[in-house]
Formats: sequence, structure tokens, C-alpha cells
Amino acid sequence: MQTLVEAARRKDSALIAGLDPVPARFPRELRDLPETEATLRFCIGILEAVEPYAAAVKLQAAYFERLGPAGMETYADLIGASSDLGLPVIADVKRGDIGPVAAAYAEAHLGVYGATCVTVNPYMGEDAVLPFLEEARPRGGGVFVLVSTSNPSSYEIQEATDPPLFEFAARLVARLGRSDGDYPDAGAVVGVTRPEIGARVRDLLPEALFLSPGYGAQGGDATGIRPLFDRRGGGVLVNSSRSILYAYEGTDSDYTQAAGEAARLTRDELRLAGAHL
Repeated sequence: MQTLVEAARRKDSALIAGLDPVPARFPRELRDLPETEATLRFCIGILEAVEPYAAAVKLQAAYFERLGPAGMETYADLIGASSDLGLPVIADVKRGDIGPVAAAYAEAHLGVYGATCVTVNPYMGEDAVLPFLEEARPRGGGVFVLVSTSNPSSYEIQEATDPPLFEFAARLVARLGRSDGDYPDAGAVVGVTRPEIGARVRDLLPEALFLSPGYGAQGGDATGIRPLFDRRGGGVLVNSSRSILYAYEGTDSDYTQAAGEAARLTRDELRLAGAHL
């Protein structure tokens, strides 16, 4: 996690800019291109626009997988381009499978493609998480485990039991993480849309780094971030995707200029809320 922490401190930013490219929402001048080419051009423009304001970027792998082999080449190209810009990459893959399969996924996204961190689904227990940590550790990377997510129906599983399932996931994170820096290498995905749940997760994980989606288009705001802070008043990286990517919609602005301005405003909002590392 130290790579993310250092980038966040260097930029004085807790913002993670998410890349969820939907070709139908691209500017008109890109929609006539083949989808793979349009996606690469669009995302490169976004990367260059948000670089001054974002600590890192999060690539949602599904939007590249849907484009087939050429889409995964684009995924690799964007990880490389992000690295060239000094932006660590979180591969949002949410994989979760038995040990040997998890190890193959980990080698693919952390080794072959070169992401800094990945998101992991812990439903199959330690077997689904530890191989990612074992791949990430020698590379200086980390793993964000789904604990309390921002989607509306997450409560149907994560809060349905007594004690709730998200507490078991949090305890798994606490048990598996190792700390050679400011934060353990196992972090938690904790959405900002249900701050009361986030506060409970923070009680269970006082030292962990949180990756917090749901800010902006999903309805999360600064009031949902503060309950997630650690005892030092930080420990949270906040992801915003659609509200940055498509900030140009309904305006006369160039999409890169609009994305850059949206990223700047979001970074400043997070600073005012007290988010820092």
C-alpha cells in the first residue's frame, strides 16, 4: 500500500479517479472510431487530465474485457500509461476463487498487466485472498478486500446475518494484512453510501487503508467519508468515476477539460472534509 500512500501524500489528494469507459457516452468525435481505439483515446485523455489531482486511478476490468483481446491490450496500455504519469493503478477485478485459480488471477493482473493493487471478493475465505497478497507483497503492492460495498442491494448479503457478514470480512482483512509501512497490505473496500456501517468497519479495522467508492454519481458525499477516518483523521482513499469521466455532458466543454476540473473540485472537497493520508 505504500506506493498509494506516497502518491496521495505527494499530491495532497485522497482522490482515486475511476476509469469505467462506456463508448456510448464518449464525445461525438470518438464515437465514429472502433470501440477499442475510442476507448484508448478517451482514457488517455482522462489520465492526462486528472494526473495533477488524483493520487491514483482505478481501472474497472469489465469495461475492457467486454472488448475482447484488443480490449485487454488497451487495459495493459493504460496501466503502462498510468505508470508513465506516476499514477499507481488499482485493478478493480473483484476476483474470488480457490487458491490455484486465485493465484493465476493474481499473477495476471499484478504480474503480467502490472497493476499496483487489486480488489478481491472474500466470499470463499482466506483461500480467495491470500494468493493475491502473496503475489502483491514482493512487488510492493496490496489488496483491497470487499467488506461493505456501495451498491444499493449489498445489505441483502453483507448485513443479513447476525453478526453481519461484513464483520467476518473485516476480521479476515485484519488477520491477513501485514504492515511494513504506514498501512497493512490488506485494505478494505468500504463504500461512503452507508456511513453508519463504515464506522463499524473502522472500529474493526483501526489501522487499515480504506478504498471508498460511491462518491458522486452514486450519491455519496463528504458527510459519508468522515465516519470512515482512522484515529489520525485519515486512512481513506475515495473513488469517483462517472462524475469525472462524463463531467462534460450537458456542457460546451472539452471532455478532458471538464474531467480535469471535476477532479480538481473533488480533490478540494475531500481536502475540506479532512481526507488525507
